Amino acid sequence: MSTAIFELNDSGLCCATSPDNLIVSPGYALLTDSGITTGQAALEKAYLEPRQSFSQYWRQLNLSPLPISSKVARHHADLAYAQLLQLYRDTGTPERVIFAAPGNFDREQLAILLGLAKASPFEAAGLVDASVAAASQAQASGASLHVDIQLHQTVITRLQVDQQVSRTAVEVLPELGIKIFYDAWAQHIADQFIRQYRFDPLHTAAGEQQLYNQLPDWLQQMNTQAEIGIELDSPQGRYRINLSRTQLLNSTSSRSQQFQNRLMDLRQSDETVLYSHRMALLPGLIEQGAPGQLLSANSVIQGCLNNLDLICGSGDLPFITRLPVSSTQPSDTTGSRDVSASTSPPQASTPSHVLYRHRAYALHQGLGFALSDDSLLIDSPSDPAFSLVVKDGKLALEGDRSQIQSSGNLNNLVTGDSLLIGNQRLDLIEVT
Repeated sequence: MSTAIFELNDSGLCCATSPDNLIVSPGYALLTDSGITTGQAALEKAYLEPRQSFSQYWRQLNLSPLPISSKVARHHADLAYAQLLQLYRDTGTPERVIFAAPGNFDREQLAILLGLAKASPFEAAGLVDASVAAASQAQASGASLHVDIQLHQTVITRLQVDQQVSRTAVEVLPELGIKIFYDAWAQHIADQFIRQYRFDPLHTAAGEQQLYNQLPDWLQQMNTQAEIGIELDSPQGRYRINLSRTQLLNSTSSRSQQFQNRLMDLRQSDETVLYSHRMALLPGLIEQGAPGQLLSANSVIQGCLNNLDLICGSGDLPFITRLPVSSTQPSDTTGSRDVSASTSPPQASTPSHVLYRHRAYALHQGLGFALSDDSLLIDSPSDPAFSLVVKDGKLALEGDRSQIQSSGNLNNLVTGDSLLIGNQRLDLIEVT
């Protein structure tokens, strides 16, 4: 019986049937005349059609009426249901789904979630705390704090790690979500364009959407570079500025300090801090926090798959907040790494996965690619045009390079680099 894991974090719901094939879907929904669009497609129109766009429906999963009238959705639960159905299709229509939910979900929200599952074509097979599943794969012992950031808030979960991982408390930091930082950074970038060109990209919906579409890529580059060149289209042509990492982080220093102060207040001196991979989406935030471990993007998925017998059930599903610590996590393959306070960006690493159309493909055995109509064939095309291969610890592109644009060195590609083949984009990321 096929089983998929749905990790419910609205900054990017991570879904998979195996640790090597992650699907990431932002918690955005867009109401249209024909139905409800969710995920990346909805995010890419969120600023073009703001009245029809919603991003609070996972944090506020409830049955309260929407602020606008719609034939296709009555409340936030309808929007969540639409995204669950899309994820069900994206993961290959699994027969069973395990929900890894954040600790801030209350009983009413968990009940609504299971109610949505009953109306779905899949069976809800289990319900587990996402931080517990992630920590079961980490190298931690004793008292620990798991830190995860959502779209609109941060959730800090206190754990006790011995032979088992047990959740003991949950703290929510409201107004400290990814979108808060994105909005501040978007304004900072807009100010730079205004100062140099008298062009405000936030003045029009199209300009705003363009900026937000590119912002995650710029931030990913900022994790490894002190300054980058960025470009935006305007009615007068394409404008380019140099974006300073230091100045960017200074624009959100008060928010970062707020996060750091709260984390220090909660953390006891001997507690290990486990950072979700999503914390690395925000340059500088981990550096300003307590030293700890940065967990891999598939840690929750792996934690659930390693404990299927304990998580899966039938009838009234309990919300599992305790799991055994994995006994099969060699120190060189955990996918997590130590992080500590630093004033400079970390060194670039060798990518482990390539991200294409919100699906991550493992690179450890190499990947072949072929262009077919308006898409890429990946993994084992009969006649690959080019391949990504790892040799001597370096990722390189082999084959026809004539049609490929790259932000990095094709002989030594690193995490954060991107490839453009026609209109098809590949992003190189680190998952494990």
